[in-house]
Amino acid sequence: MDFGRIFRSVVVIFCSAAAVAATSSGPHWDFNSDAAGALPQGWSARGGSPKGIYRIESEPNGNRYLAARSQGSDVQLGTEVTVNPQELPVLAWRWRVWEWPKNADERKLGTMDSAASVYVVFGSRLFPKVLKYVWSDTVPVGSVFRHPRSDRMAIVVVHSGERPAGQWQTVTRNILEDSRKIFGADAGAVIGIGVKTDSDSTRTSARTDYDDLRFGTR
Repeated sequence: MDFGRIFRSVVVIFCSAAAVAATSSGPHWDFNSDAAGALPQGWSARGGSPKGIYRIESEPNGNRYLAARSQGSDVQLGTEVTVNPQELPVLAWRWRVWEWPKNADERKLGTMDSAASVYVVFGSRLFPKVLKYVWSDTVPVGSVFRHPRSDRMAIVVVHSGERPAGQWQTVTRNILEDSRKIFGADAGAVIGIGVKTDSDSTRTSARTDYDDLRFGTR
């Protein structure tokens, strides 16, 4: 795995214009205005083609969400956004995992796959800092560690283990507190967010859905 390429990709994918639903609390993405079968408007992929990996799908009740299906892939999907975390310190989202990559462990380069991950990119595009929140199969909840090849990316395990597959779980993180605690100081404005479901390192497969990503005050 070429970490230099991957880390640059995390930043580059956030340089396109974003379609963001603005609310009184902050920008959010519920995907309900996006076309089924397409990518979310304003989101772009890096690391390969998103075809067959990411697409908007619908539940029977009409709710739309972003589906991710990895078959040995390592493709990110993200969008640019400008958020002041001192004004909007909370990021919340929903996700549900259907399949975890086998034998994955985010602490090691050779097995660094995640069924579900949400990225928050801070600061400048030249020298960004990244928080990567993951749902790990094996690493304990609450674990925080730097990427083996960069102090500028921290991985935070917010769920661990194979909970009942296909059930929505909600995550709420104070990204201002997380960034201060992990990086030792304010990391700056948020310049992008993204998701990735990957299984290239383990050469297996993974399947996750994402929905209702939103910035707010609580």
